[in-house]
Amino acid sequence: MPGGNNSDKKGDKKNVQTVQTLLAAKKGSDKGNPAKRTHTDVSMDSSVDMTIELSNLHHDLDSIKESLEGVVKRTDLDKALNNIVRKDDLETIVTSIVTKLVDSMKKEIEGNLKDKTNKQTKAVEELSKENECLRELIASQRKMIHELQINVKDNGIIAKQALQMIPGKQGEHRPVIVKLLNSEVKYRIMREKKNMPKQCTFRLVDDVTKSNMELITRLRDSDQLDSAWYFNCAVYGKTEAGRRLKFDIFDDIAKRLK
Repeated sequence: MPGGNNSDKKGDKKNVQTVQTLLAAKKGSDKGNPAKRTHTDVSMDSSVDMTIELSNLHHDLDSIKESLEGVVKRTDLDKALNNIVRKDDLETIVTSIVTKLVDSMKKEIEGNLKDKTNKQTKAVEELSKENECLRELIASQRKMIHELQINVKDNGIIAKQALQMIPGKQGEHRPVIVKLLNSEVKYRIMREKKNMPKQCTFRLVDDVTKSNMELITRLRDSDQLDSAWYFNCAVYGKTEAGRRLKFDIFDDIAKRLK
């Protein structure tokens, strides 16, 4: 690595011997005044020297190769430098990571808030509908109560008009005249008279109208009838033969008796 292998490089430089150094040393060792040699001797010596030099050169190359194995290559150094994260790059990476985390948390919070808001909005809408239905129901009940109050008031007025007390004997209950809606209602009431409890202290009698009284008088004056009476909203007559007939105010008595 840079800055940490300077001492190793110096040591490697001492151990590495170049070809020129070896040749120079070889030439220096041969200085002197040798005896004159023949051409053959010179040729043999040259061959031997060349072999030695080649051997030394091979040895030196091996030494150089071994020494270079511990030296960092440029490509390795470039890769190492590329892998080193600078301070600015580190700040950029950290900032990017934090930004992504914040954005993710923000989206998650917004999603949860949106879901809760939608649920609350739906609940409020349902509550508003229920309140609207309740308001309509209350308004309907108020209208019904108002109508009932009017009916009760009207019934009170009608009851006062339908019920009239007339003078009676001193010390006794005063008779009450009840006006009914029609003859059919009066007929149903008179038919139920027989089902009244015996311990009742009042009597329920039918008020004979003037027309019916006149009809009874005519029936009694007839020679063909033995008796005539009023019962359950109707006028009856009994012939001398014991046959009972019901008469109406518009009947022709003579024709009915034929």
